Amino acid sequence: MKKILKGLFAGVFIPIAFASTFYDATVSVSKKVDLPDNNRPYIVQVYDWKGEKVEETSGRSRSLDPFLIAKELDLNPEVEDKFSVFPNIDLGIGGKISIFQAPTYDIIDGKRSRVARSWQKKVGDLLSEQKIELGSDDKINFSVDTNLENQMEIRIVRVAITTVTKTEAIEYKTIKKEDKTLDEGKTRIERKGESGVRTLFYEVRREDGEEISRKLVKTEITEEPVDEILIIGTKPVITVRCKYNDIVLAASNKYGVKPNEICNLMMKESNGNATSVNNDCDANGTGQKCYGLFQYKEGFWNTASASAGYSGASYFDPTAQIYTTCWAWSQPRNRSRW
Repeated sequence: MKKILKGLFAGVFIPIAFASTFYDATVSVSKKVDLPDNNRPYIVQVYDWKGEKVEETSGRSRSLDPFLIAKELDLNPEVEDKFSVFPNIDLGIGGKISIFQAPTYDIIDGKRSRVARSWQKKVGDLLSEQKIELGSDDKINFSVDTNLENQMEIRIVRVAITTVTKTEAIEYKTIKKEDKTLDEGKTRIERKGESGVRTLFYEVRREDGEEISRKLVKTEITEEPVDEILIIGTKPVITVRCKYNDIVLAASNKYGVKPNEICNLMMKESNGNATSVNNDCDANGTGQKCYGLFQYKEGFWNTASASAGYSGASYFDPTAQIYTTCWAWSQPRNRSRW
């Protein structure tokens, strides 16, 4: 045994019967052996993934686990690294430990990144080992059949295609209906309008949580609008100074003219005096006389009153004057006479 130790650490004698053993650091390789609890000497060499030596150290350890021995000697091994031990560590006499560092890869998965160490050969195998699944719409910068290279940066863009709905109001229409029994200028709502609802369906594409595109694929009316019905009064009313209001309302309604216009005309011409006479109503000063509420000249009165059904009526008959005037006012060509 002394010859063995001397040959081991002097680099002169290595027993042929001792075989090199590989250990998986993810599984404890220590076994109970009936040996004194003492420090055993070790030489630890570290190689990169290509097999080039990058570090070497030596020291002593009571452990029979190469991973723990390397940690005790401050070499910071990783569980993915491969270990080779010579002679068999279970002999409990120390020895040489070779550590082969696993290649490293940067995996950027959406907005998360991590460093993966692996001895896999293909990108797809690495993803499977790391339990990374790709969706059918996800994008990756290498195909899954690409050979891995140390420090390769693998980028995965997570693509989510979903349907997003949005609603918007549909304005209701206002239907107007006239009501002859309701005073002109007044309105009432027979049925209140209600806005409808239109639903818009968008196909939204997100990459790594960021919206990339939005496309309208369908619209649907989920609530029909209800038209508002607005009643508008058309019954003539008088809201200005006037005389003979009832007669004015009846006559203006018969001929479809506005009673306020008839009243204004009456008050302008005679101030509501049915027996009013103007001895010279001609602008040229010819001495032409005008009569009644609306100051008719004789010739026009005879023609207009006959057309209104009051032929032969007196100038001073307020009913005849009002009905005749409403008839004449309904003819736009006659309005220039006042």
